[in-house]
Amino acid sequence: MNFDHSHKRTHDADEQAASVHDWDQRDEQLSAGRFDGVVDELRVGPVQVFAEHANQTVMQAGHLSPDRLSIALVRATGAPGWYCGHRLTGEHLIGISAQGDFDLVASAGMQILALSVDAQALRTLAVQLDGADTLVPDVPTVLKPPPDTLDQLRGLLSTALSLGQDGTAAGTHAAARRMLVLSLCEALLGCLGNGTATSALPASAASRRRIVARSRQYMQDHAHEVIAVPDLCQAIGTSRRALQYAFEEVMQISPVTYLRTMRLNRVRSELRQCSASTVGDVAARWGFWHPSRFACEYKALFGESPSATRAASVCAA
Repeated sequence: MNFDHSHKRTHDADEQAASVHDWDQRDEQLSAGRFDGVVDELRVGPVQVFAEHANQTVMQAGHLSPDRLSIALVRATGAPGWYCGHRLTGEHLIGISAQGDFDLVASAGMQILALSVDAQALRTLAVQLDGADTLVPDVPTVLKPPPDTLDQLRGLLSTALSLGQDGTAAGTHAAARRMLVLSLCEALLGCLGNGTATSALPASAASRRRIVARSRQYMQDHAHEVIAVPDLCQAIGTSRRALQYAFEEVMQISPVTYLRTMRLNRVRSELRQCSASTVGDVAARWGFWHPSRFACEYKALFGESPSATRAASVCAA
């Protein structure tokens, strides 16, 4: 049974997303300034534990690898976050299944402490313990277990990560690794069995999430085209006011600002990869036709010039 630990400091939203195994997701930086994040991850057999946070607001969207189930303690330290339409203030426990996509607006400084387990291993354990498969429904949920269950989970996950950080003997002995895996799996099952799941959203929240999701998909599908607000309203079937309210509530920015931010994130992602294209070519490909204005907007969002990003890219390394 493997026992692998990694600790990584990141300086880019895409880099942060790629630092966690078994997740297929894209991160977009939404707030302005240099990105500084940390990912601490431990993988033991069928179990993965990780902690992450960043100093910028990030939109995380994607899905968990097939046949896995995850729960995560998320704590918003400042502005609220959003998880699949649920507003997150303070601390919450969320459930994530490989059966559906998720979207999380992680506000600046949000602490994420997650546990992910192979679903078949969980089902086997559930049958052994309870005589039945007791896993959660395969939809994104906000879980509400008793406070002491949350405290115990937080302590267990933090302790598991510290084992990887300290390089203790637990990682070198099969018996210790097996007991650690069992403890983590039982903790996940306990959270699912001892709490209620809030999957249904109020009508207003569901509507806002739907507007934002459909808008983001349309923007991504037509990112190389000129998109005006009237075009977007017509394409997704909503009013300008509803569009504005939905983005300001969920993303904390206007739809026009998000469109520009999304394109800037795409430019940054391309600049960090090996490409023969010039900075100007990449910017123009994503709709930025005014070079000096593009450079100012890019630096305002990421805290560095486009040429600095290119100079630090994998091509230059």
